[in-house]
Amino acid sequence: MPRVFHEQPISWPCDRITITGDDCHHLFHVLRMKPGDRLIVCDGQRSDYHGIIESLNANQAVIHVGKRVENQAEPPYQAVLYQGLARGDRMDILIQKAVELGVRRIVPVRCQRSVVRLTGRDAERKTQRWQKIALEAARQCGRGVIPQVDEPVDFSEAVAAIQQADLAVFPWESERRLGIRTYLEQQLSKQVKTAPVMQISILIGPEGGFALEEAELVVRRGIFPVSLGQRILRTETAGIVVLAMLAYQFNDF
Repeated sequence: MPRVFHEQPISWPCDRITITGDDCHHLFHVLRMKPGDRLIVCDGQRSDYHGIIESLNANQAVIHVGKRVENQAEPPYQAVLYQGLARGDRMDILIQKAVELGVRRIVPVRCQRSVVRLTGRDAERKTQRWQKIALEAARQCGRGVIPQVDEPVDFSEAVAAIQQADLAVFPWESERRLGIRTYLEQQLSKQVKTAPVMQISILIGPEGGFALEEAELVVRRGIFPVSLGQRILRTETAGIVVLAMLAYQFNDF
């Protein structure tokens, strides 16, 4: 069934939910739904409300609620992707795919080799666009929450935040000894018993990869670099690969 996210908290039990704004526009103009059609309204807190449209126009939709169920599309961990800023539509693509693969939050990072340098109003506009992409992807793939896209941060700020995670994944093309499969198996066997919902951070470089001094800073902070294999992956591919590996490791596929 089609699904929309409700902008305000939903107090349960309830008989009806009123939808306005962009979601109402989506139902009326894009999906061309009509009274009697069924849909799912998600509260963004992992609850899905199954209902039937009672009335619908360009400004407001009234949904009669039949039942509430817990959303089953969220992974058993919370992954944050710290992504080096990339050019063109690469950020758009990786945000969309990262949401489909279960990411909880995306933080764009300004690195030494980042060609794109977003600050001020430009950063705000871009972040709003990326958040909309995340919303649309979450709606399409049945997520129970809308992943958050932050405004870009500096590299040092990202590294400091990554240190606080239960598990940090730092793919680096110069690493040749420790593969990500071995690293994940070792780390997850240690931590999955102590962290009921693991906080996992992934640090991905921009086009051209990390500068040597950036990689050395990460290592000094106690985060091991890992290899993603013999082939050099594009920046918009690497994070998606890691998220897919996490889903596999946690039996989320």
